[in-house]
Amino acid sequence: MKSCFPMLVLVMMGILIVHGYVIQPTPTPSTPQKQQQQPQLYPTEAPQHRRLVKRELQQTLELYQDWHDICNDDDSNAKVNVVNPSLQQLWQTITTTVNCGNGYIKTKTTTITATATATVYTGNPAPYQCVDKCWSDYLWYTYGSSISVAQGFTGIVLIIIGLYLGLFGYRFFRPTMGLVGFIFIASMTWIGLANNEPAMGYPHPEIVYICVSIGLGIIGAIAFMFMFNVALYFVGAVAGLFLAVFIMSWRESLVIQVKVARICFTVGMGVVLAFAVYLLECYIVILSTAFLGAYLFIMGLDFFAHTGFVNAWRLLFDSNPNHYNAYIIETPTYVMLAFVILLCIISAIWQYYWNIVKLKRRFGVNVTEKKSEKE
Repeated sequence: MKSCFPMLVLVMMGILIVHGYVIQPTPTPSTPQKQQQQPQLYPTEAPQHRRLVKRELQQTLELYQDWHDICNDDDSNAKVNVVNPSLQQLWQTITTTVNCGNGYIKTKTTTITATATATVYTGNPAPYQCVDKCWSDYLWYTYGSSISVAQGFTGIVLIIIGLYLGLFGYRFFRPTMGLVGFIFIASMTWIGLANNEPAMGYPHPEIVYICVSIGLGIIGAIAFMFMFNVALYFVGAVAGLFLAVFIMSWRESLVIQVKVARICFTVGMGVVLAFAVYLLECYIVILSTAFLGAYLFIMGLDFFAHTGFVNAWRLLFDSNPNHYNAYIIETPTYVMLAFVILLCIISAIWQYYWNIVKLKRRFGVNVTEKKSEKE
């Protein structure tokens, strides 16, 4: 069983390919000609990466507000953002096409009759708070105007899986292996679909995402139930992936804001916990199933509560240039994150007491006392 661990490492590294990040080699710079050095009057400023992230987030939130107004026929509040500083004409016609979901595409044409100007950011970006309309439009972009059938179905499935893993993840061996396979393959399928979705979306996108992800997830579940020698390490690996998302969820735009570094950290967490299963099987399986159960339960609940909790997952794994994902944190989001920790602790204590202390069980093995035969 332990000889399968190197295979797992290779599979985890393949997630980088599934996610779609390609690291391009740095071109060799040409040899510069010798020039007379000029005295430097002012020191070179360090790159303001944090400022750029703030600007991108604010611009994305403004897009949400514009798209909400266009899709809901509230054109009086919709704005036209001119981002090209070279536009200095007396009139300019701009067409905005918005995918409002469920195959509904709306186009708005606006004619600018004054001199077009662009917003120029200088110095520190102005502080902002996403409240009231900004927050409601942010949630509208994430979930839509109400709880759809697809959201309700997905939420119920995640809640059921979370409850099972939190209560019986250690107790039953093959069902847990199957669910881990389902979670892993379905998640990878969703990532592939999201990153390859065309600009105007799939036809019937909710059916595509749910049916394809569940279909391939069931195939993965069946495979993992019989390939349990490899699947055992995926209990820790999948928990590591979700743990990385959870750790990065405690800050807007995620704690790690460099895309390649995010994926490396996520894959690294999966490999570390998979290797931890190799060393401390029983304890890591309990902690992994407890955390997976807690996280999936809260994620499923978020499809009904609409707190923006799922946007951390979307921002990390959805790199489609046609998708404008953002992640901001308000009090409801902090509450959901805190409940993940609370439920994980409760589940770990329960599973350890019931299975290790009470039943004297090892994972996948039922240990019973041998009764002596009377002669």
